[in-house]
Amino acid sequence: MSNRTNAVLSWLLVTVGIAAALKAADRVPALLAGAPHGTRSYQTVAEAERATGARVWLPAALPASIDWPPFRVDAWPGPPLSVALRANGRSEPREHLVIVQSIGAPAPPPALLLEPLQALLVTDVAVGAHRAVLTRGLEPGGRLVHDLAWNAGARRLTLRYEGPVEELLQIAAAFGREHP
Repeated sequence: MSNRTNAVLSWLLVTVGIAAALKAADRVPALLAGAPHGTRSYQTVAEAERATGARVWLPAALPASIDWPPFRVDAWPGPPLSVALRANGRSEPREHLVIVQSIGAPAPPPALLLEPLQALLVTDVAVGAHRAVLTRGLEPGGRLVHDLAWNAGARRLTLRYEGPVEELLQIAAAFGREHP
């Protein structure tokens, strides 16, 4: 091989190495925060609102069993932009409530923010003036939870709750007090 060929091959090898290192470095913040790749994690709702430029809807009230504010807020750039609020239970330091909302267009939550359920039972219910779908199902790890999803204008709200359905419906109704 000529010197020129060696130089081109060396340059290509260095370029590919740098690209791979940058790609790996891009994943480090999400890995450290425990968030899926492609999402950004924030410590507070206000921080997520500033970063995304979107107002995040919050329930007006929550059951006493939920530790609020959320321990983590994840945002997926979309389209549409989706934000997930994750809250632990007060008595158990594990996730009990996830509120995912698409902002700008009603869309189901991206699997990166909310893993799909294995549906056991699906029922139509009312959330204020909105039709909603209540799903009882199993998460991939086998945990039994309920999802409640409905469209509210240019948003879709999906609540995942490990607790009584009555409490889940109360949480959903608490959104209607501020955002009918």
